Amino acid sequence: MVRLKIDGSILVSVSSIEVGQGAHAAMARIASQTLKQPASAVTVLRTDTAVAPYDWGTGASRSTVVVGLSVENAAIDAADQILEMVADVWELPRENLSLVEGGVSTGSEVLTFHQIFHRTLGVDSGEVIGRGAITPRSKKGALAESPLFWETSAGLAEIVVDEGTGEIRVPRYASAADVGRAINRVAAEGQDEGAAIMGLGHALYEVLEFEDGQPINATPIDYSIPRISDVPPVFDTILVENGDGPGPGGAKGMGEGAILPVAPAIANALFSTYGIRITELPMTPEKVWRALQKRN
Repeated sequence: MVRLKIDGSILVSVSSIEVGQGAHAAMARIASQTLKQPASAVTVLRTDTAVAPYDWGTGASRSTVVVGLSVENAAIDAADQILEMVADVWELPRENLSLVEGGVSTGSEVLTFHQIFHRTLGVDSGEVIGRGAITPRSKKGALAESPLFWETSAGLAEIVVDEGTGEIRVPRYASAADVGRAINRVAAEGQDEGAAIMGLGHALYEVLEFEDGQPINATPIDYSIPRISDVPPVFDTILVENGDGPGPGGAKGMGEGAILPVAPAIANALFSTYGIRITELPMTPEKVWRALQKRN
């Protein structure tokens, strides 16, 4: 639901959970762009299933695509209502009206939201409530396709190996992701970079050790994950935007795809630079050192 209020503020109500992935910021951006209002005018309400519309769940990297389309449709519904108010009360052709920051342009003047609601309702308060919903049959059935989109990513790693210990360092990494359209560029870059560092953990550090069927290193002390000092000092992030996704403006889901290229990029760099091929993760210093000794 998207509520456009008399003061120009916009409230967006969705059931998508914000866990740091930037979903609510994306919803705010979609609403502001659709209604042609500043981002500062939009508030995404804290998720509460007692009042927010039903949502299947937050997963599969699909919030921006599926819920974003719902927000876009709800914003269009709210826009239609406010434009219909002006066309009806001012007796103006609908095709001459357009939303602008703070109100509606008639072509010859700009009517503020306050003027519109005051004259339409006779009081100094009011709002319109737009609703949007998405099902597999939406967009002529395009959303029933499986998968809804592909997360396509590529990675390139520059590595340095201490041949005395087998330790791998990654001074530079480049990540490219096909995102369709970046609705919030800073958040999208953060998603891609965070995912790549998760991939770095898979590639070099993370392994769960078992003894007699029980994990023996499942503690924050014994289970190694990348630290900030392990992040490549030079990190290039490339977002490919062709507008060919099913989401708002051609957006696709993203984030998880950037996990996958890291290990093969490092493994291929090991082979091309040092002539050793590691085929089991993680590529620990011991495995690398043994492979170097075997090569020698």
